[in-house]
Order: sequence, then C-alpha cells, then structure tokens
Amino acid sequence: MAEAISIKKVYNELKSIEKNMATKKEIESLIETMGVMNNPETMRQIASSMEDIKSGRVKEVSSVKGLMSEM
Repeated sequence: MAEAISIKKVYNELKSIEKNMATKKEIESLIETMGVMNNPETMRQIASSMEDIKSGRVKEVSSVKGLMSEM
C-alpha cells in the first residue's frame, strides 16, 4: 500500500522547491543582461567607459543644469 502523504508534507516540499526557483523579475533581468552582453558595440562602449573611469577622465555632475552646461 502507498504511503499516506499529509498536506503539511506537500506544503513543506513546495516551500522547499520555491526557495530554489528564480522569480520573473530575476529571469527578465538575466535576459536583459544577456542582451547587453551579446551586443559587441555596447560592450565596447562599456569597456571604453571603464577605461575612462580608471584614467580619471570623468566629471561629477550633480544637477540637470550642470549636465546641460557640459554639452
């Protein structure tokens, strides 16, 4: 005869499974990240920006007015 399964046991098993599941938001974020990483031009721009930061070629802007004056 099959073992009886309680509702509590099923609930606990589902909670255990849920802990390891990715959320919709996490999946969407992963897809967006993969899209960026698979775009060579975007990755080149990111690398270039990182090099600018390392070399100190940055300016701090704290307002829209300040940003507009830099253009």
